[in-house]
Amino acid sequence: MQKINRLKVLNFIRQKGEVARPEIAKNTGLSPSSITNIVTYLIDKNLCMEVGRVNSKEVGRKAVLIRFNPAAANIISVNIEISGIDIAFTDLDGSIIKKRTLKLSDRINEYEILKMIEKEISMILDKTKDLEFSNIVGIGIAVSGLVLNDERLEISASLKWKGLSLKEYFEKIFKLPVYVQNNSKTKALAVLRKNGINTEENIIFLDLTMGVGIINFYKNEINESVIGEIGHTTVKKDGPLCFCGNRGCLEVMCSVDTIVDKCNRLLQQGRCLLLKDLIEKKNTPITYEAIIEAFNIGDDDVRNVLTECGQYLGIGIANIINIFNPKRIIINGHQLLKTEYIYKTAIDEANSRAYEQFTKDLKYEKVNIDADRAITGVSLYVTDRLFDLMGPEI
Repeated sequence: MQKINRLKVLNFIRQKGEVARPEIAKNTGLSPSSITNIVTYLIDKNLCMEVGRVNSKEVGRKAVLIRFNPAAANIISVNIEISGIDIAFTDLDGSIIKKRTLKLSDRINEYEILKMIEKEISMILDKTKDLEFSNIVGIGIAVSGLVLNDERLEISASLKWKGLSLKEYFEKIFKLPVYVQNNSKTKALAVLRKNGINTEENIIFLDLTMGVGIINFYKNEINESVIGEIGHTTVKKDGPLCFCGNRGCLEVMCSVDTIVDKCNRLLQQGRCLLLKDLIEKKNTPITYEAIIEAFNIGDDDVRNVLTECGQYLGIGIANIINIFNPKRIIINGHQLLKTEYIYKTAIDEANSRAYEQFTKDLKYEKVNIDADRAITGVSLYVTDRLFDLMGPEI
């Protein structure tokens, strides 16, 4: 019970930013004397600090404000993407102290990547061990794909990985708690905690960075019953083969790779003439940027390819709306939504297919989460795990 009450108080302080003891007591249901003892304990542990005073109706005088101390400990956070890996040394609130980015080639395999990560983490541990402020309490790893029990990556279609026990691998080496999570979930944390969004709402975070994943936030909590692999739901019978083994998956039908492949095939058929002129003038292979440029100058064949992509994405969004009835959908567009046309096509398609009652008050928001915010999300996830009932004693 002591641990439960301490965590209840600590996490309320983390959520509020700065808060006085009377408000903590009022919102946690604990007695003022219990709050006094718990806050004193948290301050002694350097997890909280006093930062000023504010008028308090509850006590009729100025009350001392309490704030979470993110510098109390440090985290090593790893975010794995197709193009590269970001590895950072952060505080408990995800503020980056040091960061390194590793580029990945197409030919590197998963075990070579794990060795690269191992080497970088070892370097961070070695360089920070003598720093006065360094107190590394955990490692977070975010990766695209189906992660079970916060430890095992079952499958990643974008990375072409299957069955990796990342937690076991790195805990054996570093003897530190390792928390593994899908990076759509960690990015969602970064957006919701840092953008001032009301998480009391029923919110869907749709991540298009590497495939198509969703996270459902409901009443200030991640809905853990939602796996989020919406990208591997079928939207086209007998469609292209996906790495997962199914055909016609949503993320196969609306991805940058699919757009490039379709335009390539059209070029071979003597179509996409404006696109052809562009890449011949520049003497470069076909790229997504060249496709967008060709669309902007009026290539009708390219427009049809982008339209189909947007329509399939809209079908997926409509399915999400009809299942969850969210109040807000936040879309991390990344590369796919570099052109506003796909985004607008998808929203129009979704609104035309979903129940009208569910869409009339629905808000859409497009975001672009950069590497630093992605790392922040990983650190926030680790901090959440450290300060839950299954975490270590505080």
